[in-house]
Amino acid sequence: MKSIKSVIIIVILFSSAGNLLAQYDTTKYLWPYSPMTLQRSIAGTFGEYRSTSVEGHYHNAVDIPNSAGTPVLAVLPGVVAVAYNDGSTGYDSYVRVTSQINGQSKNITYYHTNPSVSVGQSVLLGQQVSTVAIDHVHLIEYKLGTSLSGAQINGIRENGGLLNYVDTWKPHIRYVKFLLDGSTTFLSPNALGSKVDIIAHIQEENGINSSAKNNGTYKIGYKIFSADTQTVVYNPPDNGIRYQYYNLPGNQYVNVNYYQPESNTSQHVYNITNGSGASNVMSTQAVSNNYWNVNNFPYGNYVVMIFTEDTRGNADTVFIPVTTTDIDLIPPQQPALDYVKRDDTNHFSFGWQTPPDADLKGYRLYYSLNGSTYQLRDNENVLNNTLNNFQYSYNQLQPLYLKLSAVDSAAIPNVSEQSDVYGVRMLNDDKKILIVDGFDRYGGTGSWSHPYHDFVISYGQSFDLSFESCSNDEIINGNFNLNDYQLVIWICGDESTVDETFSAVEIGKVKAFLENGGKLFVSGSEIAWDLEGESSATTSDKDFLHNYLKAQFVSDDSNIYGVLGSDSTAFAGLGFSYGIQGLGSPYIEDYPDIIQAYGGSTEILKYNGIAGAGVAYSGTFGSSAATGQVIYLSFPFETIGDVNARTQVMAASLNYFGMLNPNSIHYELYSTPTSYSLEQNYPNPFNPSTVIQYAVPVQSHVRLIIYDALGRKVAEPVNEVKQSGRYKVNFAANNLASGVYFYTIRAADFKATNKMILIR
Repeated sequence: MKSIKSVIIIVILFSSAGNLLAQYDTTKYLWPYSPMTLQRSIAGTFGEYRSTSVEGHYHNAVDIPNSAGTPVLAVLPGVVAVAYNDGSTGYDSYVRVTSQINGQSKNITYYHTNPSVSVGQSVLLGQQVSTVAIDHVHLIEYKLGTSLSGAQINGIRENGGLLNYVDTWKPHIRYVKFLLDGSTTFLSPNALGSKVDIIAHIQEENGINSSAKNNGTYKIGYKIFSADTQTVVYNPPDNGIRYQYYNLPGNQYVNVNYYQPESNTSQHVYNITNGSGASNVMSTQAVSNNYWNVNNFPYGNYVVMIFTEDTRGNADTVFIPVTTTDIDLIPPQQPALDYVKRDDTNHFSFGWQTPPDADLKGYRLYYSLNGSTYQLRDNENVLNNTLNNFQYSYNQLQPLYLKLSAVDSAAIPNVSEQSDVYGVRMLNDDKKILIVDGFDRYGGTGSWSHPYHDFVISYGQSFDLSFESCSNDEIINGNFNLNDYQLVIWICGDESTVDETFSAVEIGKVKAFLENGGKLFVSGSEIAWDLEGESSATTSDKDFLHNYLKAQFVSDDSNIYGVLGSDSTAFAGLGFSYGIQGLGSPYIEDYPDIIQAYGGSTEILKYNGIAGAGVAYSGTFGSSAATGQVIYLSFPFETIGDVNARTQVMAASLNYFGMLNPNSIHYELYSTPTSYSLEQNYPNPFNPSTVIQYAVPVQSHVRLIIYDALGRKVAEPVNEVKQSGRYKVNFAANNLASGVYFYTIRAADFKATNKMILIR
């Protein structure tokens, strides 16, 4: 990409910018620290992307750094409308002052600050209203004379906001990419076809500090030029300006405005083609899907110009040569795999939803015996567009995992995104287990990021019994009857209120299954929140949680990522981490529910031995006399990163259900160990305590020693004779500093060492 700077072009681009602001709020005010005329660095700009929530949201203020405890001064005189102290870190504490300007209200909020005034108190210009809670003031300004809802405006806008704000640092367009509209399919600049999304990473600078160098921009847009750049071929509305962050669009549009897969708090990647122009976005506060339709212009060579400008006129422009083509570049819609089921001793079948594409030719089926390496089984010549199910023979003992892609009839075939992965295991064990995939959520910073997943593998590999798998839609549609199975394993992941953990239809079918004596294993981080914690939860939802999942909602976020088995249960001695990508979790788990036992259930797992992470119940449900069973984990089972830990949790569950095969390799996890071992501590990193597990096959004198990074012994939690068995040690590093430590076991001729990290 070659950047070409032109003063003449920039003047033309933004000459009409003032027309976008028919009712401009020119209120100006001083800085919130002493001396109030001194300019400060800006560490976060208005309208930039924030990935601190699952779905992402707009930053609705300007951030002005300073150290904790610094006095925050009123930038305008007025009356204190809110003085809220969160009673904790002060992160959510704030003061809002209402001023009167020419008979109209002007509200300023000083967020992330601890109040030093009270509601109703009059304050003067420069009077202290609060102190910085952590490291900055989040300064929110509301438009003059309007209600507060949706009326935040840019505190460093042109001709308004912070007085004497000088910005000599220009924004930078770091990269530009092209995608098919509404997809994650990237296109080469040398072969753009159909409807194209243009995305650009723009980095605005507002000072010399590192925190001031990764902010979002103020104005951004694009135009299409002829190949020689002498003619504007396409000039979108508002002279190409797509967004101007004077006010904010609604938060529900943030991932239309931004390209979510590449945007985060420090990287702002805009979908420049979306929306209907800056003036429309500003007036409606909505960002509609849009695109550059290359089919509206003769195919050939063009130049795409991307431009941006900050609130003080500093600008950057790049020109990207492109070639448009009529080649079909659009893949078919992703097929939805419905099920993989066992038909008889040697045959299984699978079914899928047919994509609606008119040029659909067929499908490509891939299979795996280990859940990681896939091979093509059949292509579109066998699995043609007239089919939505197929049967194969299979007589192996290993589980079989399948995924499907759709293929079109283009000269160079386009292949769709893959489907979810489902599987089957076909043993002569008389076990009927169904894995139900109820996890459709993806995207955001705290969830799985792809429109497909393979979490059935995490479950199928955790035990060695026969199983089938299907989507929850197959349950809803009545194509699978839960009562045909002894055990149902239900995957909820981190689905919540939007995707809905359990619909009314699903609740009815699961209740009937349990009343009929069925066994249910279910896991998910937002189940209790959805069924009881959320304000829209119905009486039926709460009844299902209380009387069928046998749990009660306590809190929406444990903020603890280590789990221990409860004593005197089948889960005693277990310990593991979950939801940490660095430790093997497929996604970050950011809001795991805390639950507690209800209606006769027993707490089986606890977050670090403190709060409820899982319950189990065996007994009757509803008015039925049949004995059913349920195990409910309030975090996603698939986010247990360690394979052995997943196996142990499932083995304990199957043991509780009375389904554990005595000849199973997983049963041996609870038998007498046959060799010495030292497991990785959990959680790791830890603060201040962690659990260390080891195994002793015969009576031995065991020493467990902790060393620092210099090899000095800092603790010896075990130095005694142990009988054969599996042991866990809760090591508390109360008097140790942050750093790397090593723990070593010595028993008979066995010696092993592992590393652990303490973070204060």
